[in-house]
Amino acid sequence: MATHVKLTVTHYRRPEHTHEAFMKWIIEEHLPLAIPVFKRCGVLNYSLFETPSAMNAELKASMSGGHRGAWQYADFDCFIEYTLSDVKNIGEFLADPDWAKSIENQEDWVDTSKALMSIGYITPYLLESGEAVNVPNL
Repeated sequence: MATHVKLTVTHYRRPEHTHEAFMKWIIEEHLPLAIPVFKRCGVLNYSLFETPSAMNAELKASMSGGHRGAWQYADFDCFIEYTLSDVKNIGEFLADPDWAKSIENQEDWVDTSKALMSIGYITPYLLESGEAVNVPNL
């Protein structure tokens, strides 16, 4: 049973920045401006999934045997997850004048030509409490 809308965006840093400097820009400069917009516009949850290249390389090396050797591994710097009650929330925060302020330096930091967006519905199956939900015959 789907409970909310999930919007995800991958971000690659511009090559002149280190991964660490890029993440610092997002967390210390962008998010303090963006979070109030999210709160006003119905964003229920915002998560930043950081994907350091060293962790990806280690994972790739450990999965090299069998069919996993053909898998592709993420090379972007982070994966942003927005949880929304409705798709209309996206338009609300994008139209907010303070959103424009929060991303005014984005072109200096983000290689937007590589960004990948996806949207869909969340259906939980295993909760942090350990409870399984929405699984028939369990």
